[in-house]
Amino acid sequence: MASDNRISLRIGSGLGAWLPILFYAIAALCLMAIDSRFSISGEIRSRTSALASPVWWLASRPQALWQGGVAALSTNDGLRQRIKVLEKEKLKTDLALQQMLAVQSENAQLRKLLKGQQRLAPTARVVELLNINPETSQKRFVISEGARQNVRTGQVLIDANGLIGQVAEVYPTSAVVIGITDADHAVPVMVARSGFRGVLFGQGSDSRLSLANLTPSDDVRAGDILLTSGVGGRFPPGIPVGQVKAFRQDPALTFISAQVQPFARPRYGRHLLLLDVLPVSAPAAPQTVTEIKP
Repeated sequence: MASDNRISLRIGSGLGAWLPILFYAIAALCLMAIDSRFSISGEIRSRTSALASPVWWLASRPQALWQGGVAALSTNDGLRQRIKVLEKEKLKTDLALQQMLAVQSENAQLRKLLKGQQRLAPTARVVELLNINPETSQKRFVISEGARQNVRTGQVLIDANGLIGQVAEVYPTSAVVIGITDADHAVPVMVARSGFRGVLFGQGSDSRLSLANLTPSDDVRAGDILLTSGVGGRFPPGIPVGQVKAFRQDPALTFISAQVQPFARPRYGRHLLLLDVLPVSAPAAPQTVTEIKP
């Protein structure tokens, strides 16, 4: 009797363990049948995905943020490197542009010199300006040719615009030129309009000369062009020197001086014209010059 009871309990407990499985199997079969008939599984999956999407988004944020930060850092490093490369290229381009502008300016100056050579002195030769005396009142220039190139004291220097000065000292490979604006220099000139002749004195300024000792009866007006007169044989006649800008009465109220702006601009160019024609008297030094310092 006892053994029969134990056998029945075992059989009952085994059937009880299988009942849930049978239930789920039957339910699954029923759901499959219903889904095949009414197609409700797609709707369920869609709504379930919509409800679960925020969870998926939150779960993916750390990795996305990490990848975005790495990409941003690498992009910034690439941009910095690119900016450095572009800055170097810009510096090279700016340097090339400045060099091109310098060449264009030099070519324009040389063209003006050639025109001045044809107009003023066909026998002139181009020389290079090497140095400018820094002293305020002394307008002295050093040019690139000297005794070895047959440069002699008294030769006249011009640019494309007009008279600069004359050679004062000659060295083997260079020469010192005293400018017409030097405080110790004087140039015999004539008014192109009226033919009036006078002496033009340097004032130690690059932009001012003085035509002194004028009287009210002298035919000189503002705007008149002054040319070298050729008097004294030191400068060939007809070279443009400057233009009369204004007049000033001296303190003694006896004479009038005309303020003249010179045409030549030696500080704005690198090449000048040296006339091969020497003064008639071939002086050893320019007029009124007592001491020359390069």
